[in-house]
Amino acid sequence: MREGTRPRKRKSFFIAFLLWFFFAFLAAHKLYLGLYREAVRLILLYFFLPLGAVVGTILLLHAFGVRLVPAEPRPGDVQALIRSPAFAALTGVVLAVLTAIWIWDFRVLMRQVREHNEAAAREEMNQRATVSGKTNLTDQP
Repeated sequence: MREGTRPRKRKSFFIAFLLWFFFAFLAAHKLYLGLYREAVRLILLYFFLPLGAVVGTILLLHAFGVRLVPAEPRPGDVQALIRSPAFAALTGVVLAVLTAIWIWDFRVLMRQVREHNEAAAREEMNQRATVSGKTNLTDQP
C-alpha cells in the first residue's frame, strides 16, 4: 500500500452489478470501484459514440437522398418525423451502439471487481505480515 492511502476494502459484485444495471450511463459502478478516470471515459463514451453514430447515419441517409427534416419545417412535421422509417433506422442504430457499450462494460466490470478484490486481499495480507514482522508481500501476484 502506498503512503497516505487508505487500505482497500473488498467490493461486492452484487452491488457493482446493480449499479451497472441501473446507472451504467452515469458510471456509478466505476465510481463504486474507485475508478474515477475510467468513469469519466465511460460517461464520454456513452455520450459521444451514439452522437457519432447519429451524425454518421444522418449523413449516410442524406447521401442517399433521404431527408429527416423538410427544408421548411411545419408544426406537424415532428410527428411525421417520429413515424418515418428513417427515424426508426436512426433510433435502431443508437440503441444498437448503446447496447454494445453496455454489454462490453459488463464484461469489463466482472474483471475489475475481481482485480479490485484480489488487490484488497493482497494489501490485507501485507498489513498482517508487517504487523507480525514478516516480509512485504505486495510484489507477489
